[in-house]
Amino acid sequence: MYPIIELGPVNLGSGALLLVIAVFVGHVRFERVARRRGGELLAHRAGRCAPFALVGAAIGARLWYGLFNWDMYSQSPELFLMLRAGDLAWPGALIGGALAGYAYLRVRRMDDAGVSLADAAALALPPAQMIASFGLLLSGEALGAPTDLPWAAPLFGAPRHPVALYYLLAALATWGALMWVVRRSSQPGMLAVAYLALQGSALLLLEALRVDSLVATGGVRVAQVVGLAMIIVALWWKRTHPTSGLHRL
Repeated sequence: MYPIIELGPVNLGSGALLLVIAVFVGHVRFERVARRRGGELLAHRAGRCAPFALVGAAIGARLWYGLFNWDMYSQSPELFLMLRAGDLAWPGALIGGALAGYAYLRVRRMDDAGVSLADAAALALPPAQMIASFGLLLSGEALGAPTDLPWAAPLFGAPRHPVALYYLLAALATWGALMWVVRRSSQPGMLAVAYLALQGSALLLLEALRVDSLVATGGVRVAQVVGLAMIIVALWWKRTHPTSGLHRL
């Protein structure tokens, strides 16, 4: 692990630095994809919407982590204001970003662009997730359960599942699958739905391999519930939009 990167007099955690890079890459790609798919108007709307979505994602990620670590955060509420990379939860970021983006479009009366922007975001997010996941791997976050598999990573005194690497590979697989969908379907919303289904499946499967996953009453892993909800939403959308089938299948 390489948790600290020295840049002259400044020391940065590798996870935090790569998270910042991931946000920048995701933002740039969001506008580029929007421009390629919808021209300058959609790119302009993406550029205006993105900052609000990012703020919503940061708030959602911190609230999610804090609420499910309430014993610690209730004693020190100032922790909610500290944007440490290890204390940000991806499910909360996804929900917060989506809600903030949707609220912005509603307020600005640009609801008609919502589906197109969701498709653009689906194509922009996987590369950013790969970078952020690599940062988690370097900093030892997303701690996996002990295992004797040959690709286990030695972390904290035991060979463990490299869950951060699994998430990186899941993001790569999601990106590849979305590129395949792009070539076979022009139905608005199909990319966003495919992203939800694929990332929901990743959460459902991979969170079971973590020892630091957020757990609710009864031992339920909250991220797995979110993953299952994402899959259900994707299936519901597919069922209510029968014309969204992939072409040439």
